[in-house]
Amino acid sequence: MHHNTFILLLVVFVTILPALDAWWLVGKNGNNRQCPRRGSASPYYFGTTNLACMINGKRKRRAPSRGVWEYTHRFIYYQGYYFEFSNRGIFVHRNRIDSHRCSGGTESSPAGYSYLDVECIKNCAHSYRRNFGNYNFLSNNCHHFANKLSEVLCTRSSCPSWC
Repeated sequence: MHHNTFILLLVVFVTILPALDAWWLVGKNGNNRQCPRRGSASPYYFGTTNLACMINGKRKRRAPSRGVWEYTHRFIYYQGYYFEFSNRGIFVHRNRIDSHRCSGGTESSPAGYSYLDVECIKNCAHSYRRNFGNYNFLSNNCHHFANKLSEVLCTRSSCPSWC
């Protein structure tokens, strides 16, 4: 391999690696132990919806199948509400976006626990774009949104000022 090609590949790898969702390092359900149960705190969950279904509007298939490259739409579920971010906007509802036709749901165990009022998280969700920018498939997508809400839910004892 030519020296310049090797350097270019190394730079690309080092640039992309931090942005990858390294599930193989922390397990399929991530690092849930970092936000343990605390007294009467409410649990919150990460969840996913079949992204191909949401994008293409396809109906359920007749035979079971698994994607070669799993890609999903991620959300947060907290105190009876689904918090979602997509290229269509920010949604805070009692049902998942496209739940009537797309498979999905929450992870089986809570991602963490929070004392924050659901109204705080609703405000954070609705303030997200103003503080962190518009939807971008690569740099500001549903996964970034869910991780930011998880950070607020897990680490804050009061509602952040940006909410």
